[in-house]
Amino acid sequence: MIHTSKQLKDLVRNLSKGNSMQAQILIRNYMMERFLERLSRSPYRENFILKGGALVSAMVGLDTRSTMDVDTTLRGMPLTVENLSDILAEVLSIPLEDGVTFHITRIYEIMDEAEYPGIRAMLEANLETMRTPLKLDISTGDAITPREVSYQFKLMFEDRTISILAYNLETVLAEKLETILSRGIANTRMRDYYDLYILQHDVSAAYDTGDLQAAFATTCHKRGTQFAQEDGDLILSEVRESPDMGLLWSRYQKKYSYASELRWETVQDAVRALYHEAVGAI
Repeated sequence: MIHTSKQLKDLVRNLSKGNSMQAQILIRNYMMERFLERLSRSPYRENFILKGGALVSAMVGLDTRSTMDVDTTLRGMPLTVENLSDILAEVLSIPLEDGVTFHITRIYEIMDEAEYPGIRAMLEANLETMRTPLKLDISTGDAITPREVSYQFKLMFEDRTISILAYNLETVLAEKLETILSRGIANTRMRDYYDLYILQHDVSAAYDTGDLQAAFATTCHKRGTQFAQEDGDLILSEVRESPDMGLLWSRYQKKYSYASELRWETVQDAVRALYHEAVGAI
C-alpha cells in the first residue's frame, strides 16, 4: 500500500510516461479508490451503488477509458444534504493505513446540469502536501434491472480488489443507450458513444440479452421515453451522418489516445446493433 506522496508520484510518473493530463487522471482515480475502500468498510456499504464513469473505467481498464468522478445511487435512506453530510463525514473518517485524509469542501443539490440529478459533494483528498479535488454525485430512485451486483473493484497499484455494490452491465448499457437516443444530435458527450462500443468489446463478462431488453424497457419507462424501432433507427442515422457529431468525435480522438484508432462509423455500427438487440429486433 502507498503511504507517501513520493511513492504515489513515482508510480504515476512511470505509468503516465510524461503525460501531465494522464498523471492527473491517475492521481484522482487513486484518491477515488481511497474513498471507495472507506465506503466498502463502512456501515453504509449496502446503501451506495456505484455507477457512471468510475464503474465503466473499472470494467474496461484505465488504458481504454478514464474518469475523475464518482457516481453512485443511494438506497434505503433519505437523500438530503443534511443526511448525506453526516454519512460522508462518517465514511471519510474511517482510518486506513494509506496516509490519506479527506474533507468536504462543498455539498449541494444538483438538477438539470447533471446526468443524475441529486446531490453533489465536492471533496478534497490530502496525502502529505498533495491536495486532490474529487467530485461525488449521488442520486436515488434509479431503476436497476434486474438488480445491483457485488462488484470486485480492482485497485490500480495493489494486487487486490475491494467489494462494492454496483450497477449490473445490462443497466449500464441500457441507460447509455437511452441517453444517446433521447438526446440525439444534442448529445455532445462522445464518451457515451465510446462507452457503448468498449463495453461490448472489452468487458470480460458478457451481458444477457433478456436482461438488456428488460433494463432498456425499464429505463425508458422510468425516464418517460419510448422508441419505436423505426424512430430509433432514424435518430441513429441522423447522429451518424451529422458533420458536427463527426467533428466532435475527431476532437475526442485527439484528446484521448485510447479512441484514436476507432472510426466513428465503427462506433455507430456497434450502437445500432446494441439498440436492435435491446428492442428485440434481431
